[in-house]
Amino acid sequence: MADIPRERVIEDVSTLKALADPVRMNLLDLTQADPERTWTARELAGIVGVLPTNIYYHLNMLERNGLLQVRDTRVVNGIIEKHYGAGQYRVTFQRRVGEGGEGQREFVWSRLTELRDEIDTGLAKGTMKMSRDAPDRERALISMAFVEIPEDSIAAFREELIALVEKYEATGVPGVKFKVVASMHPREV
Repeated sequence: MADIPRERVIEDVSTLKALADPVRMNLLDLTQADPERTWTARELAGIVGVLPTNIYYHLNMLERNGLLQVRDTRVVNGIIEKHYGAGQYRVTFQRRVGEGGEGQREFVWSRLTELRDEIDTGLAKGTMKMSRDAPDRERALISMAFVEIPEDSIAAFREELIALVEKYEATGVPGVKFKVVASMHPREV
């Protein structure tokens, strides 16, 4: 089993920019959804719909930024074949104090667009449903709430959100895979 960190906190602009590409985000999502598994470049190219000759640019950028790991190499017909896996189970995005916002807006837009497209595709194909009566494995939940949190409880609230995701990440029990996205940000009035 590979030594995979539970969480990677991304603070630097270069990594944010590396993730602002839909192909690289798909690769990251795919590998993090099954973090113990490894894939060849050819397998990954087929899944994300990129030509095998073009996938190496994306894989190298993710590897260079520590988001993918090369877990194994083999020589196949005289060529070194790398086997890639997740560099972490989860990523959290955070900017260091004093650092400019360059790359952040681009990254956020790319993630929101990707989420919109995934949900739209699932609803169109019928693989996800918004109804309370839908089977749990197909039910999508989109919820937005405005909460007022006492200032001395903000950190605890944030940690509880993270702990809830970690509770299910750590079970090791096979089940239905869900993408969970949380946003906690001050409300602009």
